[in-house]
Amino acid sequence: MRIAVFGGSFDPVHAGHLAVADAVQDHLHPDLLLWVPAGLAPHKMENPPTPAAQRIELLEQAIQGRESEAICRLEIERKGPSFMVDTLEALQSQYEKPTLFLIMGGDSQSHFPTWRRFQRILELAEPIFFPREGWERMQANMPGRMLPMARVDLDSTELREQLSQGEAKSEAFPKGVLERIRKRSLYQS
Repeated sequence: MRIAVFGGSFDPVHAGHLAVADAVQDHLHPDLLLWVPAGLAPHKMENPPTPAAQRIELLEQAIQGRESEAICRLEIERKGPSFMVDTLEALQSQYEKPTLFLIMGGDSQSHFPTWRRFQRILELAEPIFFPREGWERMQANMPGRMLPMARVDLDSTELREQLSQGEAKSEAFPKGVLERIRKRSLYQS
């Protein structure tokens, strides 16, 4: 079974995330694409994300009707910091002989080798990077490959700022997500 593992804060999920998922579907043809919202990312512990239940609700709206895609709650249910190696090991034991692809932004290339048990991650999954500003190509000697797609320029941090100022545009979000954000008064200052 081919499983694409798309981790991130998804705070909030936006149209760029869906563009990545579409490219993964088109180029990797996974049997399953798992959206893995981070619980407490080790590199973001000083700035925790929006509560998991709210991010999950927005993700559910975003992937509604998308076949072979699901939300994996392993990281938000795990106590303490979320480490991808733990998630990949859990998925290896949960599915019978899975082939795992780890989907991440090209900007992760610079710090990916510092991730906990980096070599074990490489044993468990093939890294697949998507283009981000300044990271359209693979770095020399970096394992994995770049997903052939247009660069993703949407950024959750900028979108949170726009939302707090009431300036967010609906085309930046999957169908129904901005409406849920407004209904729940999320990301308001």
